Amino acid sequence: MINVEFSKVIPTEDQVDILYDLLMRREHRISNKIDPAFEDHVKFVNSNPYRAWYIVVKQSKPVGTLYISKENTVGINLDGINYEKAVLEIINYVKKNYLPLPELKSVRAPTFSINVPPKNLSLIKILEGLDKEILQISYALE
Repeated sequence: MINVEFSKVIPTEDQVDILYDLLMRREHRISNKIDPAFEDHVKFVNSNPYRAWYIVVKQSKPVGTLYISKENTVGINLDGINYEKAVLEIINYVKKNYLPLPELKSVRAPTFSINVPPKNLSLIKILEGLDKEILQISYALE
């Protein structure tokens, strides 16, 4: 265990700044291909888009984010820490503190799933090592 902590996004001004800094440093992205303007970021954070959203903290330093969506998807974004141990701690935290929302056919699966950018080979390797099932592969139609 590396003992990460979870700071719930409320959001405060400091959290908005931290989330923006983490986003700008993020190596693997799914939805933000282009860096958003800070003003757009503030609007997004204040819109409360997730069921739960946390800043992942290690030794008082923000090292990533965790979100749980209303569609039972989990987003894990980490920067500069022992990746495998942190991912395991995050998965355990989610399983211990949250139940998936009830299934809605064609909208929400009955279980949690983790969104993984295809180039995030570290996270893919960890999840494969945990014998997690690949549910789908998604492609953008631009």
